[in-house]
Amino acid sequence: MRKLLYIFLLGTGFLWPQSNIIIMSPNPNEEISDSEVLIAVSFYQIDGITPSDIHLSIDGNDVSNRAFIDKDMLSCLVDGLPPGKHRITLILGSRMRPKMWSFYISGKKEMKSEYSGRIRSGSSVEQIDEQSLNISHFNLETKGRMSGGFSFKSNIKLTTQESRLYQARNIFNLGINFREYAKINLGDTNPRISFFTLNGKRIRGLDVEMKYGFLNLQIVKGKINRAVQGDLKDAYTYTIDTKQNGRKFLSLKRAGYTFEQNLTVGRFALGKGKNFQMGLNFLKARDDTSSVKTKLDGASIIYNPTSFGAVSGLNAGTRYFVNELGSNGEFQSGENWNGTTPKDNLVVGSDIGIYLANKRILIEGEIAFSLTNNNIWGGPLTLAAMDTLIDDQVDSTILGIDLQSFPDPADYSDWLIINPNLSPLIPIDMNAFDTISPLPLDQAILSMPSLAYRGKTVINFWKNYLVMEYTQVGPEFNSLANPYLVKNKRELSVTDKLKLFRNRLMFTVGYKHQDDNILTTVENVSSQNSTSLGVNFLPGSKIPNFNFTYRSIIRDNGIVDIIQLTDTTYSDNREKTKTKNIILNISHQLEKKWNHTFNATYVMVNRKDQFADRDDSLFIDPSLLSNVANLSISTRYKIPLKTSLNFIFNSSQLSTGPGKIGEQSFFTSGINGEYSFFESGFKISSGLNYNLGTGIVNMRWFGIKLGLYWKLADDLSINSQMDYRSKLINKERKNTLIARINLNYSF
Repeated sequence: MRKLLYIFLLGTGFLWPQSNIIIMSPNPNEEISDSEVLIAVSFYQIDGITPSDIHLSIDGNDVSNRAFIDKDMLSCLVDGLPPGKHRITLILGSRMRPKMWSFYISGKKEMKSEYSGRIRSGSSVEQIDEQSLNISHFNLETKGRMSGGFSFKSNIKLTTQESRLYQARNIFNLGINFREYAKINLGDTNPRISFFTLNGKRIRGLDVEMKYGFLNLQIVKGKINRAVQGDLKDAYTYTIDTKQNGRKFLSLKRAGYTFEQNLTVGRFALGKGKNFQMGLNFLKARDDTSSVKTKLDGASIIYNPTSFGAVSGLNAGTRYFVNELGSNGEFQSGENWNGTTPKDNLVVGSDIGIYLANKRILIEGEIAFSLTNNNIWGGPLTLAAMDTLIDDQVDSTILGIDLQSFPDPADYSDWLIINPNLSPLIPIDMNAFDTISPLPLDQAILSMPSLAYRGKTVINFWKNYLVMEYTQVGPEFNSLANPYLVKNKRELSVTDKLKLFRNRLMFTVGYKHQDDNILTTVENVSSQNSTSLGVNFLPGSKIPNFNFTYRSIIRDNGIVDIIQLTDTTYSDNREKTKTKNIILNISHQLEKKWNHTFNATYVMVNRKDQFADRDDSLFIDPSLLSNVANLSISTRYKIPLKTSLNFIFNSSQLSTGPGKIGEQSFFTSGINGEYSFFESGFKISSGLNYNLGTGIVNMRWFGIKLGLYWKLADDLSINSQMDYRSKLINKERKNTLIARINLNYSF
C-alpha cells in the first residue's frame, strides 16, 4: 500500500525533492484542513541507513514508535493535531543533517469519531488418550478514536475454563489514551514498571500513566491473585487431639487455598526518555488473611481414626460436612493452618537511562532493595519480643541501647509487618562488623542478600551493535509481582553484532558468565560460562541463505571432593559438564515452473561429563548426544494450491541409569496441502503425518489433519480444524482427537 502511495504521489507531482530525501506528504508550508495527517518520506537513494537510525518528531514530540519504517521509506499517521503551524523533524542517522519542514492545519477541529472491532468465538474438543477436554471461548475486541487525541481499546475474553478453583481465566480490559499525556488501563493489564519490581505480570485493577513535559508518573493498584477457597472436598486436613477432660476431637485446619494478594506500585521519573530519564520505584504487596474463610460452607472430610485414637460418634471411612461436626470438630486459627502462609513485601528502587547520539549509545541502570515477611500470622513484634530476638537477653536493652530508643514495629505495620519471619532480618552482611577481619563496607553492601542491581550499555556505531550487561540478584531479594525473576544469580554478558555489505553478512559473538557467588558465606560456587558465534549470510534471491550458530556451555557446581558417608558408601555430587551446540540452517527460494522454498536445518547437542574418576556403577552420567536433521519443501503452484513436504530425523544417546546408556531415534514425515477457491472465499487444507520411534521407547503413530476456511462475507469468516492421531507405544494403542471451530466477525 505504501509503495502504491509513493507511485501515485510521484506521478501526480506531489513530491518535493531536496538532496536524497523526497518529502511525499505533507508538502512544506502546505495547509491541511484535516487534523489527521499522513507523514510520508522516501530516502531510497541513501545507503547505509537502518530503521534504528531514523527518528521522527512533531513539534518536538518523538513519534518514531508510531511510524512504519523500513530501509527506504517512512510513513506515520498522526491525529489530534490542533489548528496552526506544526514542525516536522526527521533524523537519518548521525552522518546527515536533520530534515525539517513545517505545515499548517486550518479551521476548527471537527469532532470526528471512528471505531472498529472484532468478535471471535470458538470451541474445541480434545480427546488425548483417556483424558478429554472441551473448551469454548468468546473474545470481543474494540478500538476507537476521536479528534483531539482521545482513543480507546477494549478486550473481553470469556472461556469455559473459568473456575473458582483457579486464578481468573476470563479477561476484561479497557485502555484509554489522551494523546501522549495520559494512559489509563482498567481491568486485566500487564504493566511494566521496572526490571526488578513489576515487569509484565498480569494485574487486575488500575494502571495510570501520566506525562507532562519531563515529569512522568505511573501508578498501578490492584490484585496479583484473587482469593481461592479451594476444592470443598480437600479444603481441610485434621489431626485427632485430646481436650483436658479426655475427650477426643478433630482439630480442623484449612488447606488448598490462595490468599487475595493486593498490590500498589508507583514510579516517578524525570526526563522525556529521549536523552535522559531517572525514576524512583516503589512496590507494596500483601496477602489479605481475611480473604480465606476459616469456616467454609459445604466443605467436607473423610474421617478415619489414627494412632492418636478415635473420636466418639464418628464412623471410619465416612464423609462428614465440617459445619455439622459440632463438638467433634474444632476450627483452628490461621497460625495453625497447613496451607500457604500469608506474605508481605516491600520493594524500593531507582533506575536511570542515558541516551546519546540519537540513541546510538544507551546506558541503563537499576537498583532495588526488598524486605519480605514470609509469614505475617500474629502481626508485628512487640518491643519486648525484639529485646529477646536480637540479643537473647531480657534486660530492656538491644545491643546495649535502651529499648525505648527503638521504634515500635506496630507503628509501621501499614508499610511492613516486622516479625521473626522477615527476610532478611538483618539486611547487611554482619561480617562487615567483625572485629578481627571485617569485610569492607562497600563489599558488604553490594553483597546484601536482598539487593538487586543491573547495568546495561549499548553502542551502535561503525556497523557494530555492542551490548554489555551485568545483573546481580541476591538470594533473598523478592518481588511478589515478579515471581519468575531468578534469584541468587550474578550474570555478565557481552554480545556484538557486526553488519557488512548492507546487512547481507552478519557476525555475532557472545560471552555470558553466571554464578551464585554473592554472599561471603558461599563455599561451593556454582557457575556457568557460555560462548557463542553466529554467522548470517543473506546474499539475495539467486543464492541460498545461510545461518550458523555455535555455542559452548561449561557448568561447574564448585564441588571437587567426593563426600564419604560410611566406610563403604559415598556421595558424588560433583558437577562439571561441557556442552557443545551447533545449529545450521540453509534456505533458498527457486522459481522453476512453480515457486519452491527449500529449508534444511541441522541441530547437534553434545554434553560430556568432565570427571574421569566416576564410579559408573553408582553414577548417572549426565552426558547427552543428540542429532536432529530437518528438511522441508514448500511449493506454490500457478493454480491456488500450496503444498509442503517435510522430513525430520532425530537420534539421541543418553543415560538410563547407573552405568547404562540408551539410544532413541525418531523419524517423522509429513505432507500438507491447501487449496483456495478465490471467488467463493473458500479454502480447504489437509495433511498426513507419520512418526516412527525406536530404542528406549518403541512407538509408531499415524496422523491426519483436515481444515476448512470459509469467508461467508467481507467481515465474517469461519475456520475449523481437525487433528487425529493413532499411536502405538510399546504395543499399547492410544488415540488423540483434537477438533476446533472458530467464528470471526469484524466491524
